[in-house]
Amino acid sequence: MKLNVIETLCILMAFLLIGYFIQKKVSILKRYYVPAPLIGGLLLAVILSMINNYSVLTLDFSALPIFVAGFFLSIGLRVNIDFFKKGFKWQMIFLGIAIITAFLQNGVSLLIGKIFGKTAAEIVITGSLGLMGDHTVLSTIPEFMAKGKALVPQLTAFSVLALYIATLAGGILFSLFKKNTDLSTNVKIPPAELNPMEFLKILLIFVLGISIALIPGKLGFGKFINPAGGGFLVGLILRTIFDVSKIYEVKLPSVNLIGNYGLSMLLITVFSMFDIRIISKISMYNVILLIIQMAWLMLVAYFVVYKIFKKNALASYVASGLIGFSIGMPASTMSNIQCFSENEGAIPMVLFVVPPVGAWMITVINMYLIPLFL
Repeated sequence: MKLNVIETLCILMAFLLIGYFIQKKVSILKRYYVPAPLIGGLLLAVILSMINNYSVLTLDFSALPIFVAGFFLSIGLRVNIDFFKKGFKWQMIFLGIAIITAFLQNGVSLLIGKIFGKTAAEIVITGSLGLMGDHTVLSTIPEFMAKGKALVPQLTAFSVLALYIATLAGGILFSLFKKNTDLSTNVKIPPAELNPMEFLKILLIFVLGISIALIPGKLGFGKFINPAGGGFLVGLILRTIFDVSKIYEVKLPSVNLIGNYGLSMLLITVFSMFDIRIISKISMYNVILLIIQMAWLMLVAYFVVYKIFKKNALASYVASGLIGFSIGMPASTMSNIQCFSENEGAIPMVLFVVPPVGAWMITVINMYLIPLFL
C-alpha cells in the first residue's frame, strides 16, 4: 500500500502533535530539550518498521524539499541589510569552526582506522562523510561509490543512528549551558495577525520563493545550491528588494508563522522517513567511533565554541547547535534550536548563523574535503 503526498502529510502532522503531547506529559523530555518532532517522528518510524515486517506500507515524502526551501526562505526574509552586516562575521566564524571540525573528524577517523587496518572507504564512513555529510550526500561523492559501494548500507546505518543520538546530545549539552547562561533577554515571538489579503500576499511570496529556490536542483546545480541554500539566497534577495523598493513591508510574525510550520514539517519528515531497521547493519567498530567522535566534539563545543561566542545566550544556542549537524544531520540542529526557542525564547541571530552553515555551506565544502581521505 502506497500513500500519496496528502495522506502522508496528514499522518506527519498527526504524529507531530503526538510528539508535542508526549513531550508535555513526560517531564524528563522537556527538561533535556528532546524535540517534539524527534519524539513523534521516531514513534512513527518504529510503527512503520513494525508494519513493514509483515506488509509493505510506503509513505510519500516528496514534499521534503519544499519544506526545506520554505524554512530557509523564511530565514532570508528575516534578514535586512543591517542585520546581515552584524551577523556575517559570526556566520563566517561558525563556518570556519565547521570546516575545522570536519577536518578533525576525518583526522580522528583516519588515525584510529589505520591502527585497526581499515580501508580508506571504511575510514571516511566514520569521518565527515557519515557525520557532517551523512548518506544523503552520496551523489556528490562519486569517489566513495567507486571504492566503497558495498559499504553504503553500513554508511546509511551509521548516519541514521547518528541522527537520533546527535539530537539528544544537543539538548543535553544545552541543559548544561543553561545553568551558567542568562537567557532573560531572549525574544518572545509575537503571534501573527493575518487578514485574508495579508495571508495571500505572504503565501504568494513563499510559493514564488520556493519555486525559484528549487530551480538550481532542476538544472543540475543542486550539489552547489541545494534547497536550503536556494531558499536562503532567494529570501535574502527578496528582502533586499522589498526594503529598497518599499513595495512590500515584511512582517516578521507572518514570516515566522509560515517558516516555523515549514520547519516543523521538515523535521517530522526527516525523523520518520528512514527505515530504522537499517541500524542493525552498523558494526561495533562504527558504534565505538561514533562515541569517540561525539565525545571530543561535545568537549570542544563546551570549552571552545561557547567561549568564542562570548559565553552568552547566543553562544549556548550556537555551541549546542554545532553538535547536531556535525554528528547527525542538519535536522538534528534545527530541531534543537526550535526546541530551545519554544522553551527559552528565540535569538534571531542564531537562525542566520547556524542553519545556513550546517545545511548548506559546509555541505559544499565537505564534498571536496572527503575525497582527500579516500
